[in-house]
Amino acid sequence: MNKDYSVLLENLMGRRYDEALRESIVSDAFEECEYPDAIKYTLESMEEIDPSYAYKTFHITKRIQDKLDKTFEEIKFKVDFRYQGPIQTETHIVLYGGVELICLTRSMDKKPWMQVTRMAQEIMGVLTGDQSFREIDYSSKLRIKLATSKPKCEIKILPAIWLDNPEYLETKREIDRGVCEYNMLKKTRRRYLPFLNIARINSKDNRCNGGLKRIIRLLLTLQRDAHEEIDLSWYEIASIVYAIPEKQMKFNKEYSLGLLGVVAAQLNRVVSDKNYRQRLLSPSEKELVFGSRLYLTDEVAKLKTELDHLIQDLNEELRKDDGKTIYSEVRYEHH
Repeated sequence: MNKDYSVLLENLMGRRYDEALRESIVSDAFEECEYPDAIKYTLESMEEIDPSYAYKTFHITKRIQDKLDKTFEEIKFKVDFRYQGPIQTETHIVLYGGVELICLTRSMDKKPWMQVTRMAQEIMGVLTGDQSFREIDYSSKLRIKLATSKPKCEIKILPAIWLDNPEYLETKREIDRGVCEYNMLKKTRRRYLPFLNIARINSKDNRCNGGLKRIIRLLLTLQRDAHEEIDLSWYEIASIVYAIPEKQMKFNKEYSLGLLGVVAAQLNRVVSDKNYRQRLLSPSEKELVFGSRLYLTDEVAKLKTELDHLIQDLNEELRKDDGKTIYSEVRYEHH
């Protein structure tokens, strides 16, 4: 065995622990099945978190948003608020988490990053000293990470600029509207279409019987539980999986582990095929996911190793059961 699955299951249960109920929120299948830990860990990682917790997370975020809104109004600084992140696609893996609040303003001059810097300063001013936060971290100089203590909730805040790109100006549909974020540490900017990315992931997942989102959750879980940090964003992981052809991503509940080999092959392709990696597009088809950023290849390779080890361990467990493999019938459902 490459991994200690009793520890990994503890991690999983910890991420889904409801302090009020004093229990971890897991699927009925988890309680009922008698699979070995490695199989339980994998299958439960792929399951969606009970949607009621997303509502509570939005409620906590909305309180922060209202506080920020009030401050920006007082200083006559026009800011719009939108949401992105795993919670918008039900791929979050923490009970209260996976939400990113984007604070957006229009570009007023030739130096929009100055507006972003000012927004970030105002946000930090509002949040610092607030006793309800366990952690406020803006070390990345891109997004602010927050952790509340009761309940334990993970929230990110991203100061950014609206992009009135040609598609949006033509259709006036917000789904076509772009944003521009600035990384003050690396002195870089990124333009993308978050709302179209989210809509396309949701739409494709429906056509794949939920296969797309199951795999994104599993990869996010492996990233979170890895010993070595894997520096990939939710968006990068989701884009890698999104690029797999639809017919290969169809989930069949009778073969719950069947998609793992497909994803391992995709990660291998991203790592080993430079041409494919550099041309890989986001779900919106408007942005190169990796482009020429070479350092990210190593990060994808780390994620691939985590998945390869998991597949080895699963096959080892399954072989004990009449020589099964991940492609054999494995069900995970409530009876």
